[in-house]
Amino acid sequence: MMRAYANNGHSADTLELYALMRRGGVLPNNYTFPFVLKSYASDPKPLARGWEVVHGETVKTGFASDVYVEAALVDVYAKRGQISYARKVFDGMAQRDLVCWTSMITAYEQAEQPQESLMLFCRMHREESLSPDPVAIVSVASAVGQVGDIKSAKSVHAYAIQNGFLGNVCVGNSVVAMYTKCGNIEYAHMAFDRMEERDKISWNSMLSGYVQNGQANEALLLFEQMQDSGCQPNPVTALIMVSACAFLGSRHLGKKIHDYILENEMKVDITLQNALMDMYAKCGNLETASKMFYEIHPKERDVSSWNVLISAYGMHGRGEEALNLYLQMQEKGVAPNHITFTSILSACSHAGLINEGRKCFADMSKLSVTPEVKHYACMVDMLGRAGLLDEAFDLTKSMPASPNDGVWGALLLACRVHGNSELGEIAANNLFQIEPEHPGYYVLLSNIYAASRRWQEVGKLRENMKTRGLSKPAAFSVIEYGQEAIGFHTADKLNPYCGEVSRHMERLVVEMKMRGYLPDRSCVLHDVEDEDKDHILNYHSEKLAVAFGIMRTNAESAITVSKNLRICNDCHSAFKFLSDIYRRRIVVRDANRFHHFQAGSCSCRDYW
Repeated sequence: MMRAYANNGHSADTLELYALMRRGGVLPNNYTFPFVLKSYASDPKPLARGWEVVHGETVKTGFASDVYVEAALVDVYAKRGQISYARKVFDGMAQRDLVCWTSMITAYEQAEQPQESLMLFCRMHREESLSPDPVAIVSVASAVGQVGDIKSAKSVHAYAIQNGFLGNVCVGNSVVAMYTKCGNIEYAHMAFDRMEERDKISWNSMLSGYVQNGQANEALLLFEQMQDSGCQPNPVTALIMVSACAFLGSRHLGKKIHDYILENEMKVDITLQNALMDMYAKCGNLETASKMFYEIHPKERDVSSWNVLISAYGMHGRGEEALNLYLQMQEKGVAPNHITFTSILSACSHAGLINEGRKCFADMSKLSVTPEVKHYACMVDMLGRAGLLDEAFDLTKSMPASPNDGVWGALLLACRVHGNSELGEIAANNLFQIEPEHPGYYVLLSNIYAASRRWQEVGKLRENMKTRGLSKPAAFSVIEYGQEAIGFHTADKLNPYCGEVSRHMERLVVEMKMRGYLPDRSCVLHDVEDEDKDHILNYHSEKLAVAFGIMRTNAESAITVSKNLRICNDCHSAFKFLSDIYRRRIVVRDANRFHHFQAGSCSCRDYW
């Protein structure tokens, strides 16, 4: 009876029958224990530590060394997250079969200890000469994905092909997910295309891979293919697509996917609700994000709900509202976590709330949240933006862990803003050791040198980049026009609107100059004449996008532009003039935050 219950997923009935059996004085044997332990492993709400009691009974009855009982013990401890206990039983086994090895390998993989998982897999192959089955390959592929080792990923894929495992949809899904986690979308898509059978997980794995690797447009195209294939999207699909729209910052697409969720009557749980709030905030619609937060019943809000809105206020430069929300969440009995502090420290940084940021950082130890490297990066960013460069540098030296690229990158950006070449060189040299192939750091140091007119150093850095095969990231700005997204590069000659927009931009510059606009030539980091600098400034990608918006969009609507890099001082100044001259609201999302220009001023109060 127990076997029937356990094998058909009735874990609670199995455990109830076992309790009845024990009360009746019937002793269990080596056939009983595996089914009871299997039920404890699969029961979503088992009795607290009940499997440990059963383990004790296996010892008392003399069945603890039975190979099937041992295998069941490894499995239950592994699935209940007690890895050390599972490993202790595993190491004490006289005989181990493939199922037992796979249970232990999977336990490490699910506990996000991929190196341990892969070492055990190699040991299994070496010591026992056991060939992994599809179940083992799924776990190994996941572990390889966590490590991000593309060479090992190809080996796992090859093994699956050679042994005919790719016909198994679970194996195919794991191979796709493995490649996406390794950052190789080309191989992931190849594996996806060659799958004989696909389920929702297959589509969701590929969609998620595109979004996680910054290819949100490809995710949108694949989403359409998924619907055409007859595979019905589920709430997990919706969550991925909401993330894609948030990445793109597209109001039109964000509204479209939200409508799709409502029209298809998908279940919107708190996770999806939080993702929708985040999407609206990242698409520049802070009002809707805030409205959605307050529409969630207070008892249903989780810590992520609060974190999303705190982060939203921060990225839109509304630091005081973020601080009020941070205090409110604690008054409501919601404990801030490490994400809360990342969000609130970032909000203080963007708003120049230095003392408040220091207090929030001090709150971490009071609330038993250990500061991580990312929190120190936020503090360095906050102090650096405020010009407190020495204090920021001292903080990097006092960190309990070694500063990472986020910490040094924040300090380097601050040195660029405040023109400190000496400290900038220290930050840059540390970054070159950590990420020698990251072009952005070379560009930032080059800009610091150029601002100081140290053209020889600029030349050396550019030559170094050329030798390494690195190139400066191209500035690119996008404006939504109806249901279209129109993109502009700096000095764009390929855009079909480029001629018309360039001529209009020249007229706008004349109007701005009549109102007192002076080009900020310090933003041109080339050793050229002033007239050439003015010409270069006129054709920044975000300026072209805004000029297009003034030309083509409804005068009552906001002009919304997204840029892949930080907005420059000159464009920032120009947009304040244009918002006043044309009575237009201009919203620019750059690499760091949102700027809302209206009536000649910006929401950042010229602090960014």
